[in-house]
Amino acid sequence: MIPAGRRGTTTISARAVARIAQQAATEKGGAVGAVRGAATVRGRRADVSVRLALPWPGELGHRARAVQRHVASRTGELTGLTVRVTRLGVVRLRRSEDSAVAPPPDEEGGAPRRWWSPRSSPAAVIALLGAVPTALLTADVVAVHAFGHAPAGWRSDVVDRLSATRADALPVTVGAIVAVVAGLWLLLLAGTPGLRSRYVVAGFPSRRTVAVDRSAVASLVRDRVLDVSGVDTVRVRVGRRRVRVRAVLAFGDRAAAREEARAAVLGAVDDCRLNRPLRCALRLRTARTWDPVPDENLVNAPAADAPAGAEHGRKETR
Repeated sequence: MIPAGRRGTTTISARAVARIAQQAATEKGGAVGAVRGAATVRGRRADVSVRLALPWPGELGHRARAVQRHVASRTGELTGLTVRVTRLGVVRLRRSEDSAVAPPPDEEGGAPRRWWSPRSSPAAVIALLGAVPTALLTADVVAVHAFGHAPAGWRSDVVDRLSATRADALPVTVGAIVAVVAGLWLLLLAGTPGLRSRYVVAGFPSRRTVAVDRSAVASLVRDRVLDVSGVDTVRVRVGRRRVRVRAVLAFGDRAAAREEARAAVLGAVDDCRLNRPLRCALRLRTARTWDPVPDENLVNAPAADAPAGAEHGRKETR
């Protein structure tokens, strides 16, 4: 038997861990469609982030939690690492006939209100603005002291201008104002989450969070309202704290359709199990060709045969 000290080590790259996590997310009725993953490996620990599409209808919170647990356990089983799925983002919903999933037991702990952005673009801009002049100055100083070259003309000119400029001069004042504004901007970026297009799903511990994209919430609400009898066109706008729905009624009872559509919107938002519930605003208007009595032929007709004037009609106050 080879001694333990001479057996060597096996290193698993972060890219391989991410690929395994992507594959695990598609197993056991999990993600549907393309899955994107990222991983960070530190010793025998790995942090995994996955973005995926989930089947709908179904409990998004329960399904996302089941996928998260399976990705962590399956990736850890195949890699031998201790895996944490720190982020699981639902970016799209796809219809599926078989989308039921058993709800797992609730876990203790609360998720943060919103995901925090890494701020890669501002960080890259600030680093570039600081690195370029620093590199030029360092290269000139090394050339002067190491190789005996004369100082660069631009450096001598800058030193002369600074020595002759008064503290109350206009360029100095403008530069100070710009520096203050830039500093306040950086403090704002450092103190705010920044990922406004994602909502955190409730019921997860603080170290494992699942987020749903705004477009996925809008798609879910739109499909639910379109299932209401008589509704022909639906437009959904999802904001930070409110869902605004505009629907057009082609036929049927107006009051009953409004109540059914409102219940559909509230049910869709509740199914998302968001950490911060959204307020819902519904505006239902009737089409120009609206008929209060439903026509059997119109009900059985496909959606493509809807009246051409369904986009225009008088508005109804809520």
